[in-house]
Amino acid sequence: MKPKVWDTRKCHVGEGPVATGTDHNLIYWVDILNDRVLWRDLAKETSGEIGTSENVSFVLPRINGGLVLGTAHGPVTRDITGDLHLLPTRLDADGLPDPIPMRWNDAKVGPAGEIWMGTSAYSAETERIGLHRISSDGKQIKRVLSGMKLSNGMDWSPDSTIFYLIDTVAFTLFAFDYSEGDISNQRVAMNFDPVAGEYPDGMTVDSEGSLWIAFWNGGCIRKFSPEFELLATINFPVRFVSNCTFAGPDLKTLVVTTAIGDNGWHDDHENAGMTFVVESDVSGKASNVFRY
Repeated sequence: MKPKVWDTRKCHVGEGPVATGTDHNLIYWVDILNDRVLWRDLAKETSGEIGTSENVSFVLPRINGGLVLGTAHGPVTRDITGDLHLLPTRLDADGLPDPIPMRWNDAKVGPAGEIWMGTSAYSAETERIGLHRISSDGKQIKRVLSGMKLSNGMDWSPDSTIFYLIDTVAFTLFAFDYSEGDISNQRVAMNFDPVAGEYPDGMTVDSEGSLWIAFWNGGCIRKFSPEFELLATINFPVRFVSNCTFAGPDLKTLVVTTAIGDNGWHDDHENAGMTFVVESDVSGKASNVFRY
């Protein structure tokens, strides 16, 4: 499995790729700190971008063809006409404004149609970093977790009974029981070695239950079995590999985002911040779609 550059647009912090559309060929991802959503079609090779008024941390597909955008003070829904509508925010969930500058981080639509959203602070840490959930009808938001250091990559097992969540700065992968939009029984699934300085970032789970985890400052994606045994390492020419998703008609094309850097990190490689593809021998899972 050898990565190759697929999209040469350089992202300051590329993140959150998601596959949607006919045959899962339409790929969206975000360039968080450059305030833009990028898209490209695997089959047609058409591409474009959507500008936002502030940092945007995630993009998710909606059932009507629109999008959900994780703007820093949102999230918002975006209609196919381009009109924006505010969804419930952290202020609605917490009853208090953010104690320090914060934004959303990685997010995904759950099997029951709800949205799960991690949070991140721009510099210092706060107990308010955690996980929120928006109901499938878009009307309610709830804080689910607090006290994380950097809430990041997430996904579900193929049978939708396990929810996985990465705390990047804690070098920890958590697992939870999942049922009908709720999580319970939090436990540590894996601890990663902090000495190496390779931070677990975004992730996806394939159709066999293996976890594909991107490592910031590790220049790689590592594939782990459902029992958390290391199965494979895919090395990239760039340092900051941030996230991945499966795409294409057979869901065997792994689309991988990277970054130039953030918070003092910088990669001088000519391909830093570009988006890569890797052809795998296993299928992924189709992305869930927000129903509101």
